[in-house]
Amino acid sequence: MVKTITIMDDAYNMLKKNKSKEESFSDIIRKLTVKQKTDLTKWVGILNKEEYKNLNKEIKSIREETSKDLEKRFKKIKW
Repeated sequence: MVKTITIMDDAYNMLKKNKSKEESFSDIIRKLTVKQKTDLTKWVGILNKEEYKNLNKEIKSIREETSKDLEKRFKKIKW
């Protein structure tokens, strides 16, 4: 099915600039609107062991505080 849309000239020019000769406007719109998956391998090795341990401790602490806070809030709710 084909739909007609109206876009401003600047938006058209931006799409056209990002489009290769082999791509249709539909292809480029799909490409630009799909959520990109992050490649986590680029982050491997960014922390040393000490930083990793400290970060894990901090995350654990935040999770515990959040759990305690939620538990208190739920106790206040009258079911």
